[in-house]
Amino acid sequence: MFGLYFGNYLLEKNKISQSQLKDVMKQHSNSRVKLGLIAISEKLMTAKQAEEINQLQKQLDKRFGDIAIEKGYLIAEEVTHLLNLQGNPYLQFVQSLIDLQIMTFAEIEQCLEAFKKEYHLSDTDLEAIKTGDIDSIIPVFADVNAPFIGDIISLSIRNIVRFIHHQIIIKKSYKSSEYEFTNIAFQELYGDHKLFVGLASKKDELLAIAEPYAKETFPRMEVDAFDSVCEFINCTNGLYASSVSMEDINLELVPPQFYGNQNRKVYGNFTIVPFFLTGNQVDLIVAHNNDVKID
Repeated sequence: MFGLYFGNYLLEKNKISQSQLKDVMKQHSNSRVKLGLIAISEKLMTAKQAEEINQLQKQLDKRFGDIAIEKGYLIAEEVTHLLNLQGNPYLQFVQSLIDLQIMTFAEIEQCLEAFKKEYHLSDTDLEAIKTGDIDSIIPVFADVNAPFIGDIISLSIRNIVRFIHHQIIIKKSYKSSEYEFTNIAFQELYGDHKLFVGLASKKDELLAIAEPYAKETFPRMEVDAFDSVCEFINCTNGLYASSVSMEDINLELVPPQFYGNQNRKVYGNFTIVPFFLTGNQVDLIVAHNNDVKID
């Protein structure tokens, strides 16, 4: 998942081409990260020290870690830590960029710093994205501590990864009192609280939800496609209502609805979470204890 975020940034900045990104994404999942690269990334060794050991390995039949210990650059516990990081998605992506001779490590680090600044990411945020773990990534882009809204957003995104597509790019959430759309599927929940949960798009991007969930191909956003999106929303909200019932919170689900292929607006106080699936932007819209009106 890190490769999606950083790879698209490099593409936008013309640091790599579309074909190069495709090659990197194809290779990086099978890439075995070199211990020297991990040691440099973890600030445990300098690039000069790592290169020195790489040259020594051409003369000695010894592992990188063993030579690093002998040279006094690393201790045994640090080598174990580095070995445990060899499956890290960030490092695999970086290794692929280097192996394919697209960028040097120094160039990657420079771009990574620019990426962090442009998207206003803290060191902690960046580390979360590097892990590739969706539960760590969601809080970077949305306030998961917001009552009810945060839980609905987290569950919706997790279910998209589980049931729709594991490669998702989430953008920063924002609040708004109105939202213009062409297609929307939504559901309201009533009871001890009032919730509105919708998925919307400017054109037919909702197909990125409809087709994988239904395991069918639709020519455009039509009734069957909307039914698929509505079923996904109902599934997610049903899981949420069931979980809060354990806390003695009662929520009843109203049958999902949709509006399609017309320019309309939804009004209210809601949180919007934009995300991309295979290049298609879909917006998750959530409101809590607020009247939402669609015109």
